[in-house]
Amino acid sequence: MAKGAYDVIVVGAGFGGSSCAALLAKRGLKVLLLDKNAKAGGKAMAISKKGFTYTAWVVIVAPVMGNVLEVVLKELGMEDRVKLVSPGSPDSLHKSHSGKYVRMPQRPDGQMDPNALFDWLEVKQEDREEALRFFTELTTMSPQDIDTLHDTSFRELIDRYNIPKSVYGFFISLMCDGMFMVPVDALAASEAVRTVQDMILRGGGLFCEGGIGRVAETYAEAVEANGGKVIMRARVEKITVDQGKVTGVVTDKGTFHAPIVVSNAGIQPTVLKLVGEEHFDKGYVNYVKEMVPSLGAIGTRYFLSKKMTDAPFGVIFSDDTAWSLERFFKANSGDMPKEWVVYYEVPSNYDPNAAPPGKQMLMTLFWCPADPQMTQKNKKAWSDRGEEILFKVFPDMPKYIEFKETYSPRDVCNLTRDQVLPGQGGECIGLGQMIGQAGANKPSAKAPIQGLFYVGTDAGGYGVGVHQATDSGMNVADMVLRYHLTHQTMQ
Repeated sequence: MAKGAYDVIVVGAGFGGSSCAALLAKRGLKVLLLDKNAKAGGKAMAISKKGFTYTAWVVIVAPVMGNVLEVVLKELGMEDRVKLVSPGSPDSLHKSHSGKYVRMPQRPDGQMDPNALFDWLEVKQEDREEALRFFTELTTMSPQDIDTLHDTSFRELIDRYNIPKSVYGFFISLMCDGMFMVPVDALAASEAVRTVQDMILRGGGLFCEGGIGRVAETYAEAVEANGGKVIMRARVEKITVDQGKVTGVVTDKGTFHAPIVVSNAGIQPTVLKLVGEEHFDKGYVNYVKEMVPSLGAIGTRYFLSKKMTDAPFGVIFSDDTAWSLERFFKANSGDMPKEWVVYYEVPSNYDPNAAPPGKQMLMTLFWCPADPQMTQKNKKAWSDRGEEILFKVFPDMPKYIEFKETYSPRDVCNLTRDQVLPGQGGECIGLGQMIGQAGANKPSAKAPIQGLFYVGTDAGGYGVGVHQATDSGMNVADMVLRYHLTHQTMQ
């Protein structure tokens, strides 16, 4: 292999980039994988510190059965390199009408009795038939019917049913808000239904010992095991283009050449910064600028001297915690709601080696704007409200905190996604799965420049977070291989 000459260069070793690069290398292409960070994983990177192992923020993968992570690992022949675990249902706590937080009842077989669920949510007997109809029709909706919902918001779909407020709060707060980071009245119903079906029918809550980022690290290892090259701590400064064709990349470690570049840096940073607007049609540039990302996440990692819970992950919510566009707008304007949904993860409860003996790290996640330039005052307003609710559930927790770290959209931006537009860059996932950007309307993974592709949560896949990125990696690998073979054969 000539120095600096490859069949494909993949920019970014998140789950989309690393899985795509690994599959292409396995299928015989000369692949170079680049990332600005010290290890693969992107937003789900595994971190080790003072005897604790965790991801940078809460990452919960779904579905469990038939998940795409294992599909890729199997093709790479590296299933034995990581240990995926599914510790069971979340520790869901609902604020009852009395004001107390009550845990969702669990059955030994992991199944949920609808009446036990309705009892927990304090659903009146006369409202249960409609609530059950809602769940049944949602989980059995055919792919053909789902495809008619690309231009329908999930809120509009739910409003076709007269479900109780507590069921609505459970469904949106427990499932949708944490999966999509998009208000329910902006979320594309097609994307929501398909993903919720996966979660209900195939389970949710997939993790990895050593952190879910270990899977992406394994994908990166597969690149080199199959003759490719991986360069970490290499910041890509430019994707080079000549006469409408990509020619390679310029990095702080040198210039590399390839007729195909796959960007895991996000569509907006790729078009507006790495390639440059001048190489695209003005209409396409405007289209890219109008894309709306998911919202941001803020939270805290609490390093504790004592174990607080046996739950691997959990959700704290009430009848009034579901986010809408109006509710988020008011909160962002300073009118913070009293009720807040709190997501938390405790790595040592699914990985015994993730914390020193007798200790525990519990990390939280709450919604916030995706703006990396949030002021400290604004960050504190969003973070404090979530912490207040967390300590109502775990009242003894403050006295066992040895130290804590708060993360914000600035950390997300620094780790993964460059800010190229005002108010954006720190989004929790990527482009929002909202009306106009999901399902059949999702941006194409093929850019309008010869040899340029996008991979990751912005294009090419479906689902949420890590699943969506890896699904994109698989699909884009197929597209790139076909493109490569076609151009090798026909030219």
